[in-house]
Amino acid sequence: MDNQAWALCFLDEGVALSVISRKETRCQWLEDEGQAFEHLLGEYLNYVAELGELEPEQIEVARERFTLLIEQYPDPEVLTEYLNDLTAGLTRILWFGSLSALAEDYGDFPLALRAFYWQEYGEGDEDPVTPVLEDDWIYLVECMDDFLLQDDY
Repeated sequence: MDNQAWALCFLDEGVALSVISRKETRCQWLEDEGQAFEHLLGEYLNYVAELGELEPEQIEVARERFTLLIEQYPDPEVLTEYLNDLTAGLTRILWFGSLSALAEDYGDFPLALRAFYWQEYGEGDEDPVTPVLEDDWIYLVECMDDFLLQDDY
């Protein structure tokens, strides 16, 4: 996987929890930062709008608000907090950021993912916070689906 890749992973808090009483997560891998922000304003916003049963004019207002937040808060972690406030009860973004950040950062989600990764792919003596080497990022990506099925985040 390209070291410029980004991901948007989110929990469907609306339909999944109310209808089927289980956690429904989705993770979209994107080519780079630019495509990631386009995805937020496109497919992700449309998905949220569908869950919230928004009217076309409400969708446009939401798009303007998303765009403003992206401009005001370019840091993905801060942006995620504000977007989650807007989409509360519908979706919750678990991760929005680069693959390199997942492999190396010390936030809650990257740390939990890496602990799961080392448990699955490690030799048993790795510290769960150890960053994943770039050559092994493909395996980190592969374990994401299994990780998202866990209740640990």
